[in-house]
This record gives sequence, C-alpha cells and structure tokens, in this order.
Amino acid sequence: MSDRERADAVLEHVAVLAFLYYPGIELHDPSYSLAEDIEWCLVRLGDVSDVERERMGGLFARAITDPTATRAELFTALAELDGVLTADGHE
Repeated sequence: MSDRERADAVLEHVAVLAFLYYPGIELHDPSYSLAEDIEWCLVRLGDVSDVERERMGGLFARAITDPTATRAELFTALAELDGVLTADGHE
C-alpha cells in the first residue's frame, strides 16, 4: 500500500466513525467504545513511532467527536506522516 493509499484508508475509517458518532452514544449503546474506534484507525497507520501513534490517536478522537474542527489538522498530520505533501505543499 502506498503512503497516499494508507492516508486515504485512515481518513476513510475516521470519516465513517465520525458519521456514526453522536454525543451520548455511550448512553444509548453501552458497548460503544471511542477507544476501540481509535484503535481501529491506528491499526491502519501501520508501523509508526509511539509518539506518532499517541499524537494521531488524539487527533482521531477529536476528528471522530468533532470532525469539522479537526479535519484540516488531521489531513495535514496524515499527509506529513506519510510524506504525501512535498516541501511546497503540493503533490
């Protein structure tokens, strides 16, 4: 899987989870776990450092619970992590 494909796969996972998430889901579905959703996305990252894993996990949590506020930051972090963006910010 290329870096671009990996970034796209992670974004797709986060988007699906953000679409399904709503405040209070834990009350309506006791089996729901944001931590499990985050882990599901982290698996798609593959082999990254513990520091990057922790940083991306935090971004995933915010992107799932408040996607509008986090989408640009998440996209940029994934692009930088995978080297999708070049120095001038374009592919």
